[in-house]
Amino acid sequence: MQEIKIGLEVHVQLNTESKLFCSCPTSQAEPNRNVCDVCLGFPGTKPVLNEKAIELALKIGYALDCRINKKFLFSRKTYFYPDLSKNFQITQLETPVSSGGKLNIKDNKIRIRRVHLEEDPAKIIREEDHVLLDYNRSGIPLVEIVTEPDLKSPREARIFLQKLQQILEFIYVGDFSKEGGIRVDANISMTKYESKYGYEEGLVEEKKGGVRVEIKNISGAKEVEKALNYEMLRQKNLLEVKRETRLWNEKTKITISAREKEEEDEYGYIFEPDLPVIELSDKILNEIQSNLPELPESKKRRFLKYKISPEIIDTLLTEPELTHYFEYLCETHNEKASAVLLAKYLKRTLNYHNLKLKDVDIDVRHLRRIIDLLQKYLITDDVAEIIIREMVGDHVKGKKVREPEQVLRDLKYEKPLEEERIRKFVLDVVRENTKAVKDYKIGKKESFDYLIGQVMKKTGRRASAKRIKELLKREVG
Repeated sequence: MQEIKIGLEVHVQLNTESKLFCSCPTSQAEPNRNVCDVCLGFPGTKPVLNEKAIELALKIGYALDCRINKKFLFSRKTYFYPDLSKNFQITQLETPVSSGGKLNIKDNKIRIRRVHLEEDPAKIIREEDHVLLDYNRSGIPLVEIVTEPDLKSPREARIFLQKLQQILEFIYVGDFSKEGGIRVDANISMTKYESKYGYEEGLVEEKKGGVRVEIKNISGAKEVEKALNYEMLRQKNLLEVKRETRLWNEKTKITISAREKEEEDEYGYIFEPDLPVIELSDKILNEIQSNLPELPESKKRRFLKYKISPEIIDTLLTEPELTHYFEYLCETHNEKASAVLLAKYLKRTLNYHNLKLKDVDIDVRHLRRIIDLLQKYLITDDVAEIIIREMVGDHVKGKKVREPEQVLRDLKYEKPLEEERIRKFVLDVVRENTKAVKDYKIGKKESFDYLIGQVMKKTGRRASAKRIKELLKREVG
């Protein structure tokens, strides 16, 4: 028998235009271009705190139901490593931005120990025979979200991270399409219970305390699950587990030892003398809290009232922009038709091109026009998806996105059949497939799908499946 405890330290690069303590841009650039004497740690330089970073860190605290610390300060965490040119990192120890929060996943409450601000170190690039350093990343604002060891399995850790990232995307604090936008350190300990015979007690269980092992710098929820699964297997086959820090190799799918695990007092924390104690007013805190966007769980509860399937709602919730578009479409069109267009046709096409809705120039107006065409039976569901593919394809090719009608003209699209012709085909199929009709009437639902398919064939797919279904039901009851 084994008891598994997993705690996570999630590092999120904040979506600010400049670094945490200097005015260098955080945008992508050639290595070592976005640097200055402050983020390179030159002697005599002084940090100046980025106000936007504090605002985003507070939004995270509120979203995770944390207790906000109105008064906090920064500390120096001292250690020698090439990614820290000044040999210390400005971070928070005694008073983080917020603490004592929670995030529920299914029936398990995962406690959030702390949410604190710190500067990102430089990026280390390990080649076969040398190491490179890119200081563009040095000084980018990071928020570290530290959980209690409440996670019980690698799978649960993955689900937690996916839900956390979803929340962070909905409150617009980071850009997770960037390399290094979110990185995770996972801590795991496995407590063993071994059965043995006592002289008087008979069969008893002896508990052997687990040793905490840290796996650093894992990118992505799926990789965290893989790294923890490997580490569990590795530790099960060891007689004695060392307290250490290990690295996850995404290519070989194994962890490798990096160093013995440090204790907090080994970092020689001191108060950061070049930054003041930060004290936040109630006015600032109320403003940040009141402007916090609606969180995914709240949106889901609201969307379920539209009688849309939970699966479609979950797809809409994969991107905040999809939910915004859904609500815009619902102002003028049916909720179910709007959800299906976005969650099935548009999202499927975006996934194929590895794109997000925010990346493409498709307007709500385009989508409203497609729903209009569908509801007037001027196009079929298949054609609606083809129009969306063509429009996304325009964006991918760097062209101006065409109007839906223009796409139809370019495809030389033939209009759907008239109602009378569809009805004729329906009657023909009913007459030619009496066995399928009888089977449907005695409860075999698959027979009805077969009949729909037969009508679709006769129409050359120039009729709406929805309309065919309506006409068939009218004929066969």
